[in-house]
Amino acid sequence: MKKTLFSLALAFTAFTTQAQWQADGSTLSGTFTMTDLNATSYDAFTMLNQGKHVVIDLSATWCGPCWAYHNTNVLDDYYDDYNAGTGTLNKDAQVFLYEVDGSTNLADLQGTGSNTQGDWITGTTHPICDPSNSSSVLSKFLTPGTTSYGVPAVFVICNNKKFYKISTNITDVTSLRSYIGSKCPLAPLSTTEVIGKAFNFDVYPNPSNNLVTLHLQLDKSNAVSFNLFNSVGQIVYSSATQNMNSGNQDIEINTANLSNGMYMLDLQVGNEKVNTKITVSH
Repeated sequence: MKKTLFSLALAFTAFTTQAQWQADGSTLSGTFTMTDLNATSYDAFTMLNQGKHVVIDLSATWCGPCWAYHNTNVLDDYYDDYNAGTGTLNKDAQVFLYEVDGSTNLADLQGTGSNTQGDWITGTTHPICDPSNSSSVLSKFLTPGTTSYGVPAVFVICNNKKFYKISTNITDVTSLRSYIGSKCPLAPLSTTEVIGKAFNFDVYPNPSNNLVTLHLQLDKSNAVSFNLFNSVGQIVYSSATQNMNSGNQDIEINTANLSNGMYMLDLQVGNEKVNTKITVSH
């Protein structure tokens, strides 16, 4: 189906004036499956039962506001920080761009078709899904009986299977994580496997009250630095890089002014990095 720019504008206006999404806090009625451009399939309940939350951007390649939101890159940034495979701050999220118009083809997504605002693929790090029929997914979010809807529509599905609409005015990762954290029972930042590290370390006491000690055993002299993150990925404590000699070294971290909860210590030694959890309990 080809659309002129004029008809596209009319279609979008009609959609947005009759938006009928289910209320925030509704429970997902059942699972659904999405398949991305690489033919990888994702089952919603499987991801949620693993403790993840799912962010889904319902968009169309011809939609101007969808294109504008896409180009904020907030969902790419969120995916890079929190995706279940390679997230740098945590691994508790999955993010999708879900094209809702069944007539959209690969050329439209690549920006070379006649039904598109631009190239949606280049630079996009999270999975893109382009089904020939989107009704099985849309029906999970639309009020029963609804035939018209507005895009973009962005939702987070929490691991308790409740879902909430995300405002497209949220265009930075910190605000997005904070909003999702206000709706979903997010896990604290998790540990990351360290491969081939040339040092040993320990953190004590953990849980800590007012002071925690990071004890290092360095195999050789090296540059050491660290950041301490809260559960929404904000840096709450940071150190300058210190050049330390080989052997045993201690670094004290003042936690007296930190709120109770779980934190992630991101430790850099030379070119190697390790993350570990610290609990603060006053």
